[in-house]
Amino acid sequence: MRDGEVRAGYLRKHEILAEIGTNVYYYSRIMPADPKLVKIHNNVSIATNVRFVNHDRIDIVLSGIFNKKYGKQYGCIEVMDNVFIGADTVILPGVKIGPNAIVGAGSIVTKDVPPGTIVGGNPARKIGDFAELIEKRKKPVKPPSGEKKLWEQFEKKHKG
Repeated sequence: MRDGEVRAGYLRKHEILAEIGTNVYYYSRIMPADPKLVKIHNNVSIATNVRFVNHDRIDIVLSGIFNKKYGKQYGCIEVMDNVFIGADTVILPGVKIGPNAIVGAGSIVTKDVPPGTIVGGNPARKIGDFAELIEKRKKPVKPPSGEKKLWEQFEKKHKG
């Protein structure tokens, strides 16, 4: 399945996740090890290689050190409405991503993402505001006419 909408439909139809809403784009080909611990609400776009990590495996190390059986620690992950999660992001157990949020590509999300924020980095922290992004995007942008024009703009910006 190459299409993120088709992949989300498959997840929904087969009830693979705990919940998956409408207008979800799930491009990541990486499935959570514990998919029933992941809820994705409506109008969500998940880019390539996003990982939902619902448990740790430190129990193996602890069991080896102390010669005693330790258990895994599990945690749910919930993604609320109107969220974009960028490529190669890792979301750790127990995290809730609030509505109207953006998670920048390559982020490691270790804590909840408040509603209306843009986070990025490792660990992910606030780098912007969703409402400000909307205002910037309201301004009309004339699309460039082809790759040559885009390269000219790029080179002009990076001259120096």
